[in-house]
Amino acid sequence: IEKSRRRWLSEEEIAHFFSVLRAYPDQFVLDNYQACTLLLCLGVRKSELLEATWNEFDLDKGIWILPEERSKTDEPLAYPLDEYLVNIFQQLKWRSCGSEYVFPNRRASKRYGHISPDTLNAAINKLFRENKLEIPHFTVHDLRRTFRSHLSSLGISDHIAERCLNHKIQGSKGAYDVYDYFAERKEAHSKRD
Repeated sequence: IEKSRRRWLSEEEIAHFFSVLRAYPDQFVLDNYQACTLLLCLGVRKSELLEATWNEFDLDKGIWILPEERSKTDEPLAYPLDEYLVNIFQQLKWRSCGSEYVFPNRRASKRYGHISPDTLNAAINKLFRENKLEIPHFTVHDLRRTFRSHLSSLGISDHIAERCLNHKIQGSKGAYDVYDYFAERKEAHSKRD
């Protein structure tokens, strides 16, 4: 039985995490740094981001369309991208050197065309093992919980926050409300304290 985790990062812990990443760029490379930034800003699942291909993006319109075949809900979802996130994706596109993947594998691996699903957790765990991160341990998935928890602290309504996470709305509301809340999710993604 899988035990539900409750770990999420405070604003201070987020600031510490990213300051440590910047202090060790040879150990935590730019692509990993930007992947963690995107995970924290978008609240997407790690696999949704790491397996993303460039044909899912319209950076001119600031939209990432997660296709149904890669979505846990089996439905496509358009993620709004603000100017800051578009800039990150433009940098990643330049560094992808023509790969179809946003995060192409940098090693000669036959297993994945994109970076390994274990890459980010391994890099974070190494920082913990070397006592470089001076906060309680967390995993990459805890960044998703952090995103959701901070949406609540900003006053984003539950149904919007859940749609930001690409969760299905439960019950009769989910059965009858097929609106995707794109404008509301875009506003939620842009909220700051």
